[in-house]
Amino acid sequence: MSQPIDRRNLVKYGLVALGAFSLGQWKTPVPFLEGPREASAQSGPSSGSSKSGTLFSYRPFSQPLFIPSIAESRPRGTLSPAPGQYPRAGGPSGRPSVPHGNFNDVAHGIAPEFDGRVPGFPCPDWNRFSSHTHEKEYRLAIEETVQSFFPGVDTPIFAYRDIFGGDPARTPGPTFLARFREPVVARFQNHLTRNRGPINTTGHDNETSIHLHGSHVPAHADGAPDFYILAGEARDYYWPNIEPRVTQPDRRAGICTGAFDPTWTPSTLWYHDHAMDVTGFNVSRGLAGFYLMFDEREEQLIEDRVLPDPLQGFDIGLALTDQRFNADGTLFFDFFNHDGRLGDVFTVNGTVQPFMQVQRRKYRFRILNASNARIYQLRLSNGQPFLVFGADSWLFPRAGLVKTFELAMGQRHDVIIDFRNAPNEVFIENIMIQTSGRKGDGVDPKKPTALMKFVVTGAPVANDVIIDNGTIIRDQWTPVSDNEVVATRSFRSDRAMGAWTINNRFFNPRRTDAVPELGTTEEWTFENNSGGWWHPFHTHLEGFQIKSLNGKTPPFERSFNSDLVNLHGGEVAKVLIKFRTFTGPFSFHCHNVDHEDMRMMAFFDPRPFGQPSPLDGEARIDPEVSGVVPDCTELEEEGRIYFDVAGDLDRLEDRGVGFPNCDFDMNKRGNQL
Repeated sequence: MSQPIDRRNLVKYGLVALGAFSLGQWKTPVPFLEGPREASAQSGPSSGSSKSGTLFSYRPFSQPLFIPSIAESRPRGTLSPAPGQYPRAGGPSGRPSVPHGNFNDVAHGIAPEFDGRVPGFPCPDWNRFSSHTHEKEYRLAIEETVQSFFPGVDTPIFAYRDIFGGDPARTPGPTFLARFREPVVARFQNHLTRNRGPINTTGHDNETSIHLHGSHVPAHADGAPDFYILAGEARDYYWPNIEPRVTQPDRRAGICTGAFDPTWTPSTLWYHDHAMDVTGFNVSRGLAGFYLMFDEREEQLIEDRVLPDPLQGFDIGLALTDQRFNADGTLFFDFFNHDGRLGDVFTVNGTVQPFMQVQRRKYRFRILNASNARIYQLRLSNGQPFLVFGADSWLFPRAGLVKTFELAMGQRHDVIIDFRNAPNEVFIENIMIQTSGRKGDGVDPKKPTALMKFVVTGAPVANDVIIDNGTIIRDQWTPVSDNEVVATRSFRSDRAMGAWTINNRFFNPRRTDAVPELGTTEEWTFENNSGGWWHPFHTHLEGFQIKSLNGKTPPFERSFNSDLVNLHGGEVAKVLIKFRTFTGPFSFHCHNVDHEDMRMMAFFDPRPFGQPSPLDGEARIDPEVSGVVPDCTELEEEGRIYFDVAGDLDRLEDRGVGFPNCDFDMNKRGNQL
C-alpha cells in the first residue's frame, strides 16, 4: 500500500463519520477541529506572583493542592476469582474464552512468571516476608467521571478509582506505597464500555493498558501497547517490586541467584495508560498516578530523619499537566495534530494553579511531568536552588543543588525545597517558552509562568530532617563501565509519510528491533534526526546511565540513573543499559505520547544466549504469554477496539508495519457504533 499515514487512516475518517466527539450529554459548541477560544482560554506567561490569564473567571492560586489518597490493599486471597483464574477454552494451554462482560471475569490472566508457567519463576527470594508469591492485592476501576478544574464547571475525565479504598475517581489516581521485595497483584477493571453511564463522551468501548513506568517487571505485567484491558474486562498485573540482580561473570547466571543490585533500587515510579494508538488521548484525559517504592535503605533514611516521612505529609508527589478546554469546559483533543497536544492551562495534581500551605521546614517533592508534549524548565521564584537527590525512578548517591532543571514528558525529579528562611510566598515557575507540541522555544527567565504557590507560615520547626548539599543517599551505587559493553546499537528518529519512524521503520507490535542477550550490557545511541522536533526517549524494563549527551557530560541531575533522555533537535545521546531477569517484549519510544501513538516506538526482546525472539513481524504471540487474543476477526466482530482491530494501520509493504493480511469485514470494524 502507498496510502499515506495521517493518524490512523481507517480511524480518523471513521471518527469524523461518527461525529466522534459529540461528547454524549456535553454537546460541544466549538467545532471538533477548532481549539478553545483563545481570548477566554489563554493562560500564558505570568509575572510569577499573582498575575495570570483567566478562564471561566478563574483566579489562580485560589484552590488548595489536591493530594491523592493512598491506594488501599487487601491481604493475599481477597480477590475473587483468584489472580490469574479465568475461564479458558481448550484446557490449561488454550486461549481465554470469549469474555462474558463481567468485571470479575479476568479475561487476560496474569504474568506467567507468577504461576509457574515460566520455569524457575517466581524466584524464591522475590518475597522477603513469606514464601507466598505475593503479599497484597489491589483493585482499581478505570472509569469516566467528572472533575471540577474550575469551580462550578464539571469536566469529563478518565480516572482510576480505588475500589477497596472507596474514594471517588479523579486524576491523579491513588498513590501506591510499595516495599522492596513485597510482591503485589493489582487488578484493573475497565469500565469504559460503550453503554456506560451516566457519563459517556465517546459513545464507544475504550481499551487501556497499564504501564508501571520505571519498574522491573515481567513483560506480561509491563503494559505493552497491545496487551489490552478491553472494555468490560479486567486484568491482573503481577508486580514483584524487585531490583535486577548484579550481572554475573558468565552472563547467563543471575536470574534467581546472586545479590540484588542496589544501584537500581526504584523509588519514584508512576503508572499510566499505554494502549496502542490511544495513549495520548487516554493520558490527556487523566489516566496517571504515582507508585512509590521503599527499600531498607530509604526506610532507614526516613527513620534517621535524613528524608521526610511520607506518612506525615512532608513527602508529596506533584504531577504537572497542561490542559486545553473547549468553551463548555470539556477537554480538547485533536486526533489530527501530530506535533503533540499542548495546553494553555496549567495544573498540578489536577488542580489549576493551586496553592499549598507549608511550614518552615524541608519538604520532599516528587515532581512528575505527566503532560503529553509540554517541556518544563523549573525554578523557584525567590531564586533559591532545589536540592535534587533523585531522577526518574532512582535516588542519587548524593544530593546536589540545582538552580533550575529541564523536565521532559515522563521524567521525574526528587527534590527538597527548604522553606525555613523562605519568604511568605514562593512559586514554582516554568521558564520554558513553548508554542507547539513539537519542541520548546527556549528558556526566558523574564517570562515565567507560575505553576503553583506555597504559602509559608510559622517559625522554623525544630528537629527538621538533615538532608543537605552533598548528603549521601544511596550508599551503594556503581556506575556502568564501558568494559561491560558487549554490543552497540543505534536508534535514529525519522519522519516518514506524516508519521514517525525509528531507523526508518514504523512500530510493529509483532516485530522486535533488538534482541539483547540476557545478563549483558550494551551501549545504545539515540539520535534525533527529525529536524526541529524534540524527542524524549524512554526504555522499559531497565533504566540506563547517560554516557554523553550531544558529546558532553550530562548535567548533574542526569549524571546517575535515568529511564528517559530528552533530545533537542539534532542531539545525540549515548547510554549504557543492562538487560536482566525477564524476556520481552518490552518497548522503547518517544514519551511525547502523541509521537508514540504515531509509530515512534519499537520493541526489544532480551533472550538467553542463542535463543531467538519469536517476534518476527508476522507470527502471532502466544496468548498464554502476552494476553493478546490472536484471532484477526474476533475483536472486530465484537466491536471491542476503539480505533482498529489488530493494529492501527493497514499493512504497508516493505515497511515492516502492520499485521499479517486478514480478511477483514469492513462492516464490522471496531470504530463503528
